[in-house]
Amino acid sequence: MFSLKELLTSRAMMVSSLIFLFPLCINTLRHWASSIYILIFLLSISAVRQYRFDLKKEEKIFLAILLLHVLTVATSNVLAGWTYASNRWFFAGEIRLLLAIPIYLYVRQIPEIWKWLLYSLPVGAMIIGLTGIIDFALHYYQGDVAMIFAEGIYGHIFQGNIAALLSVLSFLAIDYFRNNKLFMRLCVAGASLAFLGALVSVTRNAWLSLLVLYVLAFIMTWNASSYLSALKWKHYLGGLAVLLAVLYSLASIDYVKFRFERIVEEPIAYLNADRTKPIPLTSIGFRLEQWRGVLLAFQEKPILGHGVGNMGKVSNNYVEQDRLNQLVYQKDVAKTGQPSHVHSAYFEYLGDTGLVGFVLTLLMIFYPMYIALKKRRQSRLAWRFVFIHYTAFVLASLTEVPFIRNNWTSVFLVLGLVFFIWLVNEPTGEENRIGAESV
Repeated sequence: MFSLKELLTSRAMMVSSLIFLFPLCINTLRHWASSIYILIFLLSISAVRQYRFDLKKEEKIFLAILLLHVLTVATSNVLAGWTYASNRWFFAGEIRLLLAIPIYLYVRQIPEIWKWLLYSLPVGAMIIGLTGIIDFALHYYQGDVAMIFAEGIYGHIFQGNIAALLSVLSFLAIDYFRNNKLFMRLCVAGASLAFLGALVSVTRNAWLSLLVLYVLAFIMTWNASSYLSALKWKHYLGGLAVLLAVLYSLASIDYVKFRFERIVEEPIAYLNADRTKPIPLTSIGFRLEQWRGVLLAFQEKPILGHGVGNMGKVSNNYVEQDRLNQLVYQKDVAKTGQPSHVHSAYFEYLGDTGLVGFVLTLLMIFYPMYIALKKRRQSRLAWRFVFIHYTAFVLASLTEVPFIRNNWTSVFLVLGLVFFIWLVNEPTGEENRIGAESV
């Protein structure tokens, strides 16, 4: 039974409540995700002295990767020289990887902490989905369709990728709540609304994430009879009919159609362009030229790179030396020295932190996925959530840099840490069936 007194006096209850609240307004209330993350850290750091040294090998390796990533970035910044750009991004995103260690050590001690997150995921998915749908609809009915997309408070890229992630996680949670009709229906609603919220973001990476993540989710649950009994074919056919209607409506909007068609046209135009002359600005062309600049930067400093956030300055220098096309020259970076990224976490850390930082970035994302696959025969549910969560960031990292933004990094860590704790502590057998029934 819920007790207000226990909530206000128990540190574990406060942390659990914050984790429950975390998914609810990620792209609705400004600084919601980053603020809750800091609150969880403050509650955790004061309780670390209670930690029992019982970490498993997988957990020690995972936390060591996070620590080494922070140390590598700090070392790269020292060697390259601390700049305004490196300060901004180190203390915006990277420092949260360091704060994640005490958070993990404390949160791991809270029994079944993952339940709190699972209960709020479908509601969070519904909220971010509705946020996107309403935002898109307002633009449409106001006639603002020249560049129409759902943004929320942090822009269409964040909206699209996080909505896609919450949609698939809500879908996976159907199996957890298969004996609870209310929460099962909330999961279906959350998965559906967040799916639409990702579509109307008009973010191509989000569209790719929806496709890949749902394919993986269906592969993971194909042999799960509970899914087939919980969601009958009529449910899937109904969802497909709604999806086709939405896709047909979106295809009638010129900007949405343009964004889709340019997926192939922009790379071809860039590859055929004469780089000795100004190249027309396109979204994909700009990224491809930036990535070419990273390869030049990597050749100069292959081990520890140029310091996080400094690739804008480095690229500007290459443009002035006629080694890069003026397409990627950024005047704001030249005037103020502000940080600039290259629209890919993999290329970003290759240029910023060299080979060492690049390898640690890969380990930070792929190591939990490896452990999830390794434990899939012992784990019934947790491995799916871990694998899907980190796969979402594998995809987001293709054309964006999630780990330099405090809100995006907070999403990566809170969900990722809790799911990983669940994975290494997941009950087996009959114990695994009592979770949803106790709601």
